[in-house]
Amino acid sequence: MLEGYDLFEYFDGTNVCPPNYVITLEGGVTKELTTAYKDWVKIDNALLSLLIATLGDEAIEYVVGSKIAHEACTYLTNRYATVSTAKLNHLKTKLHTIRKSTYSLEKYFLRLKHLKDQLLTVEETISNNDFIMEDLAGLPPEYNIIRIVFVTREFSITLKEFRAQLLSTKKKAEETPLSGQLPMSSMYCSGESSEAGANRQYFSKESSYSSI
Repeated sequence: MLEGYDLFEYFDGTNVCPPNYVITLEGGVTKELTTAYKDWVKIDNALLSLLIATLGDEAIEYVVGSKIAHEACTYLTNRYATVSTAKLNHLKTKLHTIRKSTYSLEKYFLRLKHLKDQLLTVEETISNNDFIMEDLAGLPPEYNIIRIVFVTREFSITLKEFRAQLLSTKKKAEETPLSGQLPMSSMYCSGESSEAGANRQYFSKESSYSSI
């Protein structure tokens, strides 16, 4: 919103405060405030108030005493935008060690995606394939079949497709009695003897996927 109305420049410092006082040829610097200065101060004060209104108790402590929006923004940037090696390693460790455990499949996936998004904010990109491998590593043994299919696939899939397939597999497992489940070898027979056949079983072009 701020960028759309050309107001973010008050925060990043590109829109600097104009001269305070009117300068005349006859008398030089006067005590009269310029219209541009008064307008700039009015807008900047409003933006500073808007910024402060969005902050929590901890963050407010870092902007106390700020007189302009750019000053407050600088304080916040210095406090929160600096990426420490410790923070980066902490996020990576959480991503590598998280397990489904008692979480629902949906919540487990969202927790992983949240970690992926947090890493992205500190400019650490996790590819979709790496994300999928991390997700599969934390699943319990009942997902071994689909784990093998994903690991051995030779084509890329989106996270939306991956999520849809996991949920579909869970639903089928719940609807099918344990004694009626097909062994892994059955995925490679009856016309599905190749890896591509197993993959087609899970990734049909006609499948519809819900959004994340």
